[in-house]
Parts: sequence; structure tokens; C-alpha cells
Amino acid sequence: MQGYEALDMDVSQYARRTFCSWAEPGWRSVLLQAHEDAPLAEEVFLPPIGDQHLVLVTAGDVLMESHTDGAWRSARYTPGQIGLTAPGRSTRLRWRSRAGKTTTLHLYLPGSLMQRVAVELWDRDGVEARQPDALALTDPVVEQVLLGMASAATAQLDDMYAESAAEFLAVHLHTRYGGMPPVAGPRHDDARVRKAIELMRDNLHLPLTLADIAGEVWLSVYHFLRVFKAATGQTPRRYLTSLRIEAARRHLAESDALIGEVARLCGFGSPAHLSSAFTRETGMTPSQYRQSHRRAQL
Repeated sequence: MQGYEALDMDVSQYARRTFCSWAEPGWRSVLLQAHEDAPLAEEVFLPPIGDQHLVLVTAGDVLMESHTDGAWRSARYTPGQIGLTAPGRSTRLRWRSRAGKTTTLHLYLPGSLMQRVAVELWDRDGVEARQPDALALTDPVVEQVLLGMASAATAQLDDMYAESAAEFLAVHLHTRYGGMPPVAGPRHDDARVRKAIELMRDNLHLPLTLADIAGEVWLSVYHFLRVFKAATGQTPRRYLTSLRIEAARRHLAESDALIGEVARLCGFGSPAHLSSAFTRETGMTPSQYRQSHRRAQL
């Protein structure tokens, strides 16, 4: 089970923790905390931890200073400002509130997630990507995702929500702030795509999910979608539906199987689902297609 060193940190001298996702809703994919910060902190030392740390200011107006490379740097923290601390990096901070109560959201993304996403993005085993680190930046995407996660945690939504958001944030942070070259496009003759298509063809009758297929080719859902669409021009779901329609055509043309049986063999949840997808693809219902094919053979 993923553990978080931040859970063991005593923040009582400089902040009051008002929410922790570890307790409720019991998320384990990420750690999200809300703080009400002290108006003045002379100096706070945060030891290095193994996770990517994001801070979003949600209220207040603070002069924030960080000691890096032998010098103090300063930034004004107002709502929407975001700070990033890379895994393994210690931090010395001091701050002074300029007006009002200061509240912040703190998100910890597992270091293992950041490393895995870096490897998948640049398609190199063991790639040493520079982890995102910044005293202050403005990023509406990150801000809205963090606020959305806070709302979801308060509503006690499932950990799947947190896991999906964490995956997206890891990709976003690496591509925007990781300092690596642009993500290379996948090879059109990609063994992973060929394997995925073989898996689809061999298991049309099963309720395959994107996560199932991506897992079989050792890719995250995000990276699998990107690789597959670049190689085929279609999303995996669209491609799988086309394979199922192709198989349904064969069954309708070559057998007397009932429509419900054809639906089951081709992985459609019901005859109605088959009929809807088949009509959208061919312009005919399955029954009309079968009749048309048989008339053509007379």
C-alpha cells in the first residue's frame, strides 16, 4: 500500500491541518490535505520526501520566501498561485501574511507515479527526467484539477477519481515543467499496438476495458490512447467496435445464429446494443443486413 511521509510531518507550529484525504474518504492513490496557515513563519524546514508536492493557495495574500542555492527567493502568494516541490528536494521557507486568513491545498503525488509517467512519456527505460519544481507559478489547469479533487474528497468519492486525476496531473506536470524534449510520436509499426489489436481480435466476446488492454501492453491508459491513436488513426474503443461490427457481419452472413447470439459472440451487451452500433456503422439493422446478403447470393 502506498504510504506518504507527509502524514508523519508535524505541521502544528506553522499550520492547522483542516482536512486529510487519508482519513476521509480514505484515498490511497494520492494524499490531499487542506491547511490554514499561520500568518507569520520565521523559518520552516521541510525535509526531502519521496513524493511530488503541489501547493495551491485558496485564500489570503502572503509574501513567500524560499531558500535555494544559497539565496532567498521571494514570490507573492495569492489565490490561484501554485508551488511545486520535486521528490527528494528539501525546502526552507519563511512567510508573512499581508492580508486575511491564508488557506492552502497540499497534494502529494507518489514519486513512483512521477517516475513511471516519465518513462512512458519519453519511451526510455530508467529515464532521468527532471522533476517539476517551482516557487510560484500560475496554471489554471492544475488549479481546477486540485479544486475538483478537493470537492470530490469532501463528497467522499471513490479512490478511482483520485487515481485518474493523479495520472493526468503527472503527465501535465512532466510535459509542461519537466524540462524534457517534446514527447516523441509513436512508431506506426508499433509492437504494442499490434499486440493490443491481437488481444482485441481474440477476445471480442469479452467486456474489454481500456485499462485491461493497456495493462496487457504495459502502458498507462493515457499513454496507450496516445500511442494507439497515432498508429491507427482511431481510438482503441472505436477500433474495437469496428472489429466487433466486422465479426457480426461474418456471423450474420455465414450462420443462422439468432441476433442475440451474434451480439453475445461479438461482445455487445444486448441485441439492442448490437443493432444500434451496427446500424450506425452500416446504415442497416442486423436483420436487414442478413436479408440483403442472402438476396445477393440468390
